[in-house]
Amino acid sequence: MKHFIGILSLVLSLTLMVGCASDFVSSGSGSSRATSDSTSDSANQTMQMVNQQMAIDAANAAAQQQFNDAMAAQQLNENQHNDEFNQNGLH
Repeated sequence: MKHFIGILSLVLSLTLMVGCASDFVSSGSGSSRATSDSTSDSANQTMQMVNQQMAIDAANAAAQQQFNDAMAAQQLNENQHNDEFNQNGLH
């Protein structure tokens, strides 16, 4: 009878350990999935920020190019005016 109680307690202990271990593993995979989801969300946010920054950089580059074109046109206008002035002044 003592051996039966010892074996029964051993079987119950193993059952309890296996049950807890399976709960731990299943909650661990859920935790892993949550971590994976948060990592995916973080990656998506990072990509959105990168895309937003690229759009801002492109808009700034376009504005800079328009400014450069305007400055070049103004310089060309001044050069033509100076050429006309110098031609009229020499005659």
